[in-house]
Amino acid sequence: MAEASTDELLADLKRLIDDGLFASAEILGSLLLARCDTEAHPARERGDALALYADALFGKGEHKRARSYYRRAIERRRGAGPWQGDGEGARARDENEARLRLREAECGVVLDEHAAAIGSIEAIPVELRPAKARALLGKLYLQSGLKRNAITAFESALDKDPLCLEVVEPLQRLKASQQDFEEDAMDSTNEKYPWLTAFAEAHQALAQHDPTRAANAWSDVEQRGDFHGNLYGLCRRAVARAEAGDDAEARVAFTRARAADPLNVDSMDHCALLLKRRNAEDELTALARDLVATDRKRPEAWLAVAAKFDCAGDRDAALQFVDKAIALDARHALAFRLRGELLLAQGKAEHSIVAYFQANNVAKDLASYRGLVLAYLSTRKYKEALCTAKEAVATLPRNAKAIALVGRVLATSPEGADKARRAFQKALQLDASCADAALALADLHAQRGECDAAAELLTRALSENEQDVLHAKLGDVYVIAGEERYPEALASYHAALSLNPASDAALTGLDRLEKLMAGVDPDLSDEHDSCGDDDDDAPDTANSAHDVEEDALESAAYL
Repeated sequence: MAEASTDELLADLKRLIDDGLFASAEILGSLLLARCDTEAHPARERGDALALYADALFGKGEHKRARSYYRRAIERRRGAGPWQGDGEGARARDENEARLRLREAECGVVLDEHAAAIGSIEAIPVELRPAKARALLGKLYLQSGLKRNAITAFESALDKDPLCLEVVEPLQRLKASQQDFEEDAMDSTNEKYPWLTAFAEAHQALAQHDPTRAANAWSDVEQRGDFHGNLYGLCRRAVARAEAGDDAEARVAFTRARAADPLNVDSMDHCALLLKRRNAEDELTALARDLVATDRKRPEAWLAVAAKFDCAGDRDAALQFVDKAIALDARHALAFRLRGELLLAQGKAEHSIVAYFQANNVAKDLASYRGLVLAYLSTRKYKEALCTAKEAVATLPRNAKAIALVGRVLATSPEGADKARRAFQKALQLDASCADAALALADLHAQRGECDAAAELLTRALSENEQDVLHAKLGDVYVIAGEERYPEALASYHAALSLNPASDAALTGLDRLEKLMAGVDPDLSDEHDSCGDDDDDAPDTANSAHDVEEDALESAAYL
């Protein structure tokens, strides 16, 4: 049998790489480089050997070395002929160099040298950039703050391949922040993939904070594509339902997603926050345990742990785990929002403002604007709060919750009550199910003794969107209305608790109502209880802290 030629060894080297035998490929590659490093071998063979050797190093995870060999391969290939040329051979050479440039960029990403990675991709002629290169360029532009460039790159990726689905979500979020929405999120004439329009519309609706439209669009995706029960859609529909305040439907969707794939981590931080809101500590503990066991390098896992400790009342530990999530992903907006929420609950409003600003820099969404407004109001910075609320409306011009946010700030001053009322009414005209506007407008009615108007408003809102907070507020209004309406108040509080057994508003209201019905002044009773708690409950507090430390989900086990 004749000795293997250089071309045969190059084919063997490629086979080793394709088989994942990168260490063997590195050894064979080093031998081949020595053979090809003579003038007897053409520049093409030397370039092929350098490129394959770089692939072997890339496979081994030696990205800095790999990048240097990709660059050498590009230079050697250029020595074999001009970069541009005519004919199939010239185009193949151009496409080969484009592949090497993309690999060079991928090395730059791993090495956290984003400017160099952008330069590598930009060196590829636009017509030769595959969808992968365009998508990566968009992500790099986004991380560098070049949002307009990122939009162009993402749209270019979809033009190249309409199934480059990973860019749809960031593209729609960017367009929301730039107020650059088209009538249709995607080409609706695609006969081969008729579900693509609904797919893009779902992400567009989420970016515009229209969760009801988003949930309906996900249903359309399932119907048009026959993708019933798909994991991706279940997770995002659950997030949409949670944002809409429909906790029951969100919980069902998250449960189905967990059943479909117990090892899935995507969107599970949203699931954790839902469970925290419902005070479902046992489920939250199990979720946090599973996520950390699945992937300790994902921020979602540590946010679930943070939510667990917050649910247990240990906000200091919760903050530590939020910081761990941020260390893993400095562009995870939900982590910064949770950090802001925890700091605000601890009375550290100034620090909370910083956290919400960081969340807003990552994603200009309603939740970060709302957190900023609440933090400003808690520090009596009304001007800053109003400016932030107005910016939210400018970013999301037809969003009822954003308009209600402006009303909330205006309502903090007596002279702004009428303007606040108009803002809340406008929000309800846009979206009759907007709980924020209904709750705030009901408060204004109740303050003026207009209990019937407040009750009618809340009843109408409940017909659009049944939420525990609306039932609890209706109970409060009935209590204010007087003794004859106590039975209706009792029914409202129980309705709230049937939706959410952990509803603080309903539990507090029910406790006050029971004292009133027993002829006890709840305000005097609360003062007496607080005095007694100082002495009697001190040992219980210590035991509670001890219980947290003894819990199976200890911080030491996760750090």
